[in-house]
Amino acid sequence: MLMAPDLGLWAVCDGMGGHVGGQVASQLAVRTIEQTVRGGQPPSVDDLDVLVTAIRNANLAIFSQARSDPSLHNMGTTVVAVRQEGPIVHLCHVGDSRIYRLSGTSGDLVQVTRDHSLVNLYEDNPELARRYGPPNDNVIVRAVGLHEAVEVEHQKETLQVGDLYLLCCDGLTDMVDDWILREVMHDATMSGNLEEACDALVRAALNSGGVDNTTAILLRVLP
Repeated sequence: MLMAPDLGLWAVCDGMGGHVGGQVASQLAVRTIEQTVRGGQPPSVDDLDVLVTAIRNANLAIFSQARSDPSLHNMGTTVVAVRQEGPIVHLCHVGDSRIYRLSGTSGDLVQVTRDHSLVNLYEDNPELARRYGPPNDNVIVRAVGLHEAVEVEHQKETLQVGDLYLLCCDGLTDMVDDWILREVMHDATMSGNLEEACDALVRAALNSGGVDNTTAILLRVLP
């Protein structure tokens, strides 16, 4: 997990590739993303924001370390990250960790990101479903560090006062329905205690039988 409010930067990384490999990959991603943004590195020619460049740098760092250490073969990580730039927020993701937004006016909960999963790949390509049958919904088709290059999903939104953003890994969303996420986030807007709300989300995952790592960050847009 990365929290660097001085940079307007937050991220959740969920490692994969065994306990050791997953931990190394997620920590390396967090460190590389922060170093890139904090160092003021300009976006690469094809990138729309430095956050995209930072995630691509993390991808190369993980891929290179995995190649140099056979014990870390096939390690990788999912990433969701946001970076505030004045009234704009950049939202980036790779994998099946997610970003949600709870509207401060309507109270509607929207899943801002779309999982890079086999289910969604087949939905976009019906021919694959006809050819290979129903996919396993736990399989992701994109992650940081598995290949020398990675495609990073990037979008921008104008910040709206009162909105609440949730960054989380699948350890939460696999176990907790969206309506529960909405209720906890709504309560957080009323109480103002975002840390307590994050704890409530983790408890909800554990109470539902969750055994995977569960990480959540809540961010509120202030006036």
